[in-house]
Amino acid sequence: MQIKLHRSHIIPLSVILLSTWQMATANQVVASATDEPQPGMISNKVVCKNNSEQSYALYLPSNYTPSRTWPLIGAFDPAARGNIPVEQFKDAAERYGYIVCGSNNSRNGPLQPSAEAAKAMLQDIATRFSVDAKQVYLTGFSGGGRAATAIALWLKDQIVGVIGCGAGLAVGIEPTSSLPFIYYGTIGKEDFNYAEMKQLDRALTASGVIHHIDVFEGGHNWAPPDVCAKAIEWMELQAMRSSRRPKDDSLIDRLFKTDQDTAKAHESNGRVYEAYIAYSEIAADYKGLRDVSEFEQKAAALKDSKAVKQAMAREHDQENEQARRSNELFGLRAKALRTNGDPSTQQPFLTDLKRIVSDLKRKSEAKESSPERALALRVLSQYTISSFEQSMLLIQTKKYDLAVANLALDAAVTPDNPRVWYYLACAYSLNGDKRRAVDALSKAVQKGFSNLQELERNPQLDSIREEAGFKKIVENLRSKG
Repeated sequence: MQIKLHRSHIIPLSVILLSTWQMATANQVVASATDEPQPGMISNKVVCKNNSEQSYALYLPSNYTPSRTWPLIGAFDPAARGNIPVEQFKDAAERYGYIVCGSNNSRNGPLQPSAEAAKAMLQDIATRFSVDAKQVYLTGFSGGGRAATAIALWLKDQIVGVIGCGAGLAVGIEPTSSLPFIYYGTIGKEDFNYAEMKQLDRALTASGVIHHIDVFEGGHNWAPPDVCAKAIEWMELQAMRSSRRPKDDSLIDRLFKTDQDTAKAHESNGRVYEAYIAYSEIAADYKGLRDVSEFEQKAAALKDSKAVKQAMAREHDQENEQARRSNELFGLRAKALRTNGDPSTQQPFLTDLKRIVSDLKRKSEAKESSPERALALRVLSQYTISSFEQSMLLIQTKKYDLAVANLALDAAVTPDNPRVWYYLACAYSLNGDKRRAVDALSKAVQKGFSNLQELERNPQLDSIREEAGFKKIVENLRSKG
């Protein structure tokens, strides 16, 4: 995702975030409207007043009042599902008094639409509600996380921090000391961007950037609610460190004790590497709030231990192995595509692809969590998601013949994936091949696709709606009901 924005495209946040009295007055005006969002409840679609094509999901704390200002988190989902991040952050937002909004328009792809969505959403929030301009944060998942960092960089000094989920910084942003926002990253152990996030952690540490990386059990997903709560708590600590909000000693003491207990539990149970990370994080996160000299010393001692050095070496080895295996898969895929679908020349590459993907799938389905399972899941999901995104980009840019070639190859490699067959049907339909479109759609349903509403509303399938095969598929799905 290249950063190609111009400051004329989004008004400065200092203008978006009106003065406190203006926001209070605006809120008093809209509070009487029956269709306005209600505190303590998620609103899935709030339409922007100055741009009816833009909307967002919203959560206001149950004790919201315009008489005071409230921290704000603006969220960006890669598939324009604004309610997902709002749901994930809702409980912590209620507990700590945050407004959370998620764009229903921002999605993966060119950055400019996400920038326009951010403009509309932030402007609307500022005119309706009372926002603390000293505590405005952005968050996003996957491509939405990269978009959040790009927008935060662009709105320099006006976005305090970014919570990045499942991906690091946008392409073109360097993790240097000049980064104008603090950063809280979250990543699943089995996320294909795990290695990227660990590398980013090291780079931000070397640059002296205030940050924290939270690793959870899981794959490429929005951070779970408990991790979202930790992200808000960390932002609260940093706000107190920088005097953007008054110190709350009871909150600091509670979080400090929890983190100490976690670090000591790791150490007492022989999880030396985890203890090293935990002590390092305490020393960084609470500096200036509590005496952290003890934890700095513990972290330094553990860093020089054999166990930590071995763990670091294993982590580097896994990062290199993921890169090697991914490059192998993408190299084979590129060679297979260059054959233009000729069976005689494509078959050797296709055979190798199937063999490697099948092996990764077998390892990824192991019951017990292990480094081998995690590595297999990372490589497999990186391959499937990246291939899918490439095909979607080809459809978006109307290169339908290339989209068909890509998706047909993916259907051959992962024949049990209903989504691949579904989008292959869309590509065939857009390319004017009605017979193959219906055949691919039939395969999608056989493999488990059952979203009748999507089938009936997707304009990419318009060319086959009058085909007997399409009507039969719709009729069968409707009868199952």
